Amino acid sequence: MAARKGGGPRPAAKGFRPGKEPAHLKRQMAKAQLPKDATWAQKQAVEALSGRDPREVRRMVQIWSVGLIVAALLLAVVGVFLYGWAVPAGVAVHVLAAMLLFLGVRLKRQGAGLVELAERL
Repeated sequence: MAARKGGGPRPAAKGFRPGKEPAHLKRQMAKAQLPKDATWAQKQAVEALSGRDPREVRRMVQIWSVGLIVAALLLAVVGVFLYGWAVPAGVAVHVLAAMLLFLGVRLKRQGAGLVELAERL
């Protein structure tokens, strides 16, 4: 063991190096930092993003947002054909397509904030 300035051997470090903790410990620490009045969505975001690499989060946001938008466009096309069969079915599918499009665009806009959150966690 190497001698320290203050004399004597350096004690063995216990635990993990900062930033190298396992994902489940990072998740626990991130949850502990949440305020008591945190919303369900905030808790879920911390749960999903803690312990993940920001590049992985950026890729995940990109895949999900593009997937939701493509699914919305496909449902819109299917809805057009459903109008010939039953108008209520066409309306229902178009409402679902609008919801998916809204979610895809919203996720794409909030992607930078999610990546920033992953960097902080």
